[in-house]
Amino acid sequence: MSKTSFKEDLEKAVAFHGHLCAGQVIGTRISRLALEHFGIEDAESYRDLVAFVEADRCLADAITSVTACHIGKRRLKWHDLGKMAACFYDIPSGKAIRIASINNEKAPEGADLVEYFEQFSDEQMFKVEDVELDIDEYDLPGRPKRSVICEQCGEKVMDNRDVEVDGQVLCKTCAGLESYYRVL
Repeated sequence: MSKTSFKEDLEKAVAFHGHLCAGQVIGTRISRLALEHFGIEDAESYRDLVAFVEADRCLADAITSVTACHIGKRRLKWHDLGKMAACFYDIPSGKAIRIASINNEKAPEGADLVEYFEQFSDEQMFKVEDVELDIDEYDLPGRPKRSVICEQCGEKVMDNRDVEVDGQVLCKTCAGLESYYRVL
């Protein structure tokens, strides 16, 4: 049983995100389900949970604030699938679950969001599945396990994110495999 109430967790999520919205309510409920599943009473002190969020929206902020899984601590991962869902991996047990919102009801305009979503049970709101994740030691929290210097741009590449091309160690950008920017 969590040390905090739903109301306290939602208040924390809203404070972090900046406003109350359906994503905050859903993300808070998903987070609490995950914490309960793994028997985590105090998310702030538990350092062995990793969350994989599937959207870059409100849900991600709720999960971050309620589970205390932060990207800078390598405990929050993002896979942009555009879904109101997340996987949670418990390091000591090696177990993972995925929780997805399956209730596609939209709250009526002006409705009290908390009250509206309270009418749905967890079973009506979410699909919870045991899953297996593709995760290795380089994805886990902690100090970088390996770092190299890209032979083309000279930038440090951490945690096995480099590639070898024609005998050269390169970052994925210089190898032409992955980039979100273009140098002008």
